[in-house]
Amino acid sequence: MRRLRDKSLSKNSGGQPLSYGRGSLKACLLVLLTALLLLAQGANPLENARVRRLGDLLLCKCGCGSSLTSCNMLHCHFSEPARMELAKMVDAGMTDQAIFDAFVEKYGPDILLRPPAKGFNLVGYAMPFAAILAGLAFVWWLMKRLRRPLATSSGPDLDAAALARYRERIDKDLEKLD
Repeated sequence: MRRLRDKSLSKNSGGQPLSYGRGSLKACLLVLLTALLLLAQGANPLENARVRRLGDLLLCKCGCGSSLTSCNMLHCHFSEPARMELAKMVDAGMTDQAIFDAFVEKYGPDILLRPPAKGFNLVGYAMPFAAILAGLAFVWWLMKRLRRPLATSSGPDLDAAALARYRERIDKDLEKLD
């Protein structure tokens, strides 16, 4: 009886004996090869928190308008090499300012997402506040003007004799209408 039970466990649902042949060996080798290839690609530069933080302050020049670390264009011609360059600079122990200076020297000042607050760039920082203040001043002036009572026109001063003549004339005209 025990032999029957052991034999039944070694067969699949179709009654065929179970075999671990070449198919399962190929599948195991394929999984192992895939894992090795993934490990061989190397470390992702975005795993470093400092690279991510600095990359968020630099503009990707591919035209997407995103930061260097948030550009998700497939095989971006700018962000991938720039991320690697940024990772090398971070690994070399450069300071944040030295990294920014190197990128500005290589790609120009428009690589910075936040331009430095000096020179003409100060206008860009001050203009939103100036526009808000100008808008508030305009609203205050408009409200003050609209709250003023409208000037009432009392007309020219007429003497009593002239006023009596006009009323008499109005009464005559109204009688003609009846």
